[in-house]
Amino acid sequence: MKDLLITFGCSWTFGQGSAYKEGMTNLEYDKIYLDLDLCWENGWRKYVVDHFDFDHINFGVGGSSNDKQFRLARQFFISKKFKQLYQQDRKIYVLWGTTSLNRYDFWVKDKHKYEHIFLTESDGTKVAPEQWGIHAEARDYIGDCLNKYSYWEPARVKELELQFLHWNQYFKLLGIKNFWYDTFASFNYSGNLSNFFDMKKRRRDLLSVLVNNHREKVKSKIPIWNVDDFVYAVDNNLLNPYTYHPKSDGYKQLGDHMIKNLQERME
Repeated sequence: MKDLLITFGCSWTFGQGSAYKEGMTNLEYDKIYLDLDLCWENGWRKYVVDHFDFDHINFGVGGSSNDKQFRLARQFFISKKFKQLYQQDRKIYVLWGTTSLNRYDFWVKDKHKYEHIFLTESDGTKVAPEQWGIHAEARDYIGDCLNKYSYWEPARVKELELQFLHWNQYFKLLGIKNFWYDTFASFNYSGNLSNFFDMKKRRRDLLSVLVNNHREKVKSKIPIWNVDDFVYAVDNNLLNPYTYHPKSDGYKQLGDHMIKNLQERME
């Protein structure tokens, strides 16, 4: 029986945007950027799964918050499905990516399901209504209030650290190997987690991986402290121009990055 890989994260874990081709129009891109098959075929998860010959379950999804991923994990790891998988003769690995701290997960009673909120900026910029419909104004108002009266990055980082410690202990008790990675921001954690990819690096997130690879390729002379990773990635065409996700070649680089980190810890 194959070993099992379980992944958590946001759009960069899901593989969103990987179907973009050079010269594609926005309209053409809109038709395919959420295609499940294309996101899988071109995203980094397939490279990892194929390399290690894993079975695979993914919970990462575009726009997801850390809150949502922790909620989905709680639901899954007490489920009958997980109990059945756990009782099988296989090793289980968990790869978990952090995402933006200003994303929240809320229950909307009229829609009878959870929805996410991206906090509004302090300049009053409104959040895109997306699927909220008639609730769009409420979403903006809630996001603005959270941003003004509640949101503080160090507190959100501390919440993440507590989650790391909790899940590390849980997985250790079950004999499951789990690993963490930052996605497009490297947060200032106070601890030193041995199962966090590139923990000792100041810039350890997946976006910085793409930027550093490109800088090495072109032999950039710009000091690293003068580089804004997102601006550099956009200026050097490393991300697709419509949703700023990696292209297929970028996801391949991320797949290689994941494989390298996993191999070092699985031996």
